Amino acid sequence: MKLNKLLSKCTRQHTDSSMPIVALLAGLAVGAVVGVLFAPEKGADVRGKISDKAGDLASSVKDKIQSVKEKLTAESEKAVEVKDQVVDDVRKKTKATADHLSGETDATAGKNEPIQNS
Repeated sequence: MKLNKLLSKCTRQHTDSSMPIVALLAGLAVGAVVGVLFAPEKGADVRGKISDKAGDLASSVKDKIQSVKEKLTAESEKAVEVKDQVVDDVRKKTKATADHLSGETDATAGKNEPIQNS
């Protein structure tokens, strides 16, 4: 009787859609453990296979990390090039604007001077 009450409380509290997913994952874990325990292979062979797979996984992860590092380095170099180009463009435009303004100032400076009669 107490078990029925406990089960009814548990099912009322967890009526969301994640319950089937949790049950599926738990079933997969139990199945994997039972499969390893009842496998016709020796324990040493199973541990060797697990070790090999773990080594392969570690190697794969290292390769992917190295690939990401290389991509980041390449993108960083591209960003530096773009930054340098933008800085050069701004300097050129600033200089051109300064030259243009100083040219106008020189031209207008002569107009403001009084005309001397000789």
